[in-house]
Amino acid sequence: MAMYLSQVPGSVTWWHEQILDLWTDRTYGAAVVSGSGFAALRVMTVSQAMPFLVMASGVATVLLPHLRGRYTEWRHHLVDPGGADADGPSSAVRSVQRLLDQHAPGTALTVSLRARGPSIRVYARGWRERRVAVSLGFLALRQSDPDRARALLLHEARHLTCGEHLVTGLGSPFTRVVGAWPVLLLVCGVGPVAWLFLTHAPTSSMMIVQLAVVVVRLPLVLLLPVIALWCAELAADRYAVADVGRRTVLEALDATRTSGPRRLTGRLYHPPGALRRWFVERSHRPVAPLLLLLAGPIALLLYAVLVTPFGVVSLIALGDAPLTALASGLDLAHRDLLFWPWWAVVLAVVLLWPLLARPWLRLWGAPEAVPSAHRPEPDPASPSPPGHHTPYRRRTHLLAALLPAVVLVVALLPRTGAAERDPVLRPASATTATAETED
Repeated sequence: MAMYLSQVPGSVTWWHEQILDLWTDRTYGAAVVSGSGFAALRVMTVSQAMPFLVMASGVATVLLPHLRGRYTEWRHHLVDPGGADADGPSSAVRSVQRLLDQHAPGTALTVSLRARGPSIRVYARGWRERRVAVSLGFLALRQSDPDRARALLLHEARHLTCGEHLVTGLGSPFTRVVGAWPVLLLVCGVGPVAWLFLTHAPTSSMMIVQLAVVVVRLPLVLLLPVIALWCAELAADRYAVADVGRRTVLEALDATRTSGPRRLTGRLYHPPGALRRWFVERSHRPVAPLLLLLAGPIALLLYAVLVTPFGVVSLIALGDAPLTALASGLDLAHRDLLFWPWWAVVLAVVLLWPLLARPWLRLWGAPEAVPSAHRPEPDPASPSPPGHHTPYRRRTHLLAALLPAVVLVVALLPRTGAAERDPVLRPASATTATAETED
């Protein structure tokens, strides 16, 4: 969220220039602006609003949890199982509430009266008020297969004790925007180009380049939030495994598998099933916490690796020689993507996380130890007793710190200055002076 907020000034400036270029004739002239190809370009620009939509939805999710909670309860007909709208708490409801009191103290339980309500999901009702919504089907599962229901409940409880319910969960606009980008891309990206080809517009071939820009840019924008959402799910799986065992968690994952369009969009904010199974089967090994600790640095580095070739190709398309574009692209990546303050913060978080983890969990009401009579399958390599906080080993932190440390050293190296010498990227004042000299 902090990284997105730091990009607000640049985004405002970029959109201001785009609006002036596309909705006035100051740049392209009245004849070009009135053409059908330009109208299609305007529609395609809507799909480029994805960075702003992702950022705005994330901010709204965190800053407006009260409104989100009210809307969620209205939409899914969520009621207090002990209130006037229900018949009174059943034994299944009482057992679920007791389990919540153990693993996420202070969490209220609500029940969906709709046939297609949530199986079990978390949501925020306020900054310090969190709730778990369950369906009637989940309550029946709690009676028929208590171990599988326990695994699902512990997974959601871990989201609560990490504070993730403010960002993800039921009714989250952030996950909705992330999951809606394929539809937005089809409607506002592919749609205008298809329409130009069907109408045999003379500018249809020119729109292919713009479409390529939109198609490449959107995955880059969603890379960081998608990996963050995947890490939240994998960490919650690891917590459930520590209590009920790997086999029960795998069975619960198989039972909650979805199909159709919901499965396709859900992959953006839930890891693929194969990845979750791989992680669950290795959750007791050092590779699991190492993967979680490295996910953030890898996401930032992968973003830089993917953006740089795109920038080089764009510079070549604008008239740069290939070698000049390559030098400028690497210099820009060194300046903007290998931004040393970011990597210094990442390195500090990884190194200090053993000290930060427990205060962070206590902030959200996580118990130090969970009294539980439940005993999963024996696992001698498990890092902690069942139901307890599953810490990371010190060696794991040191290994995870190597990557951001190396990148930080590279980021602190002197720049080549190729971007300042690039004729395409040269400041406007220098370009104007050159043009006046030529005149």
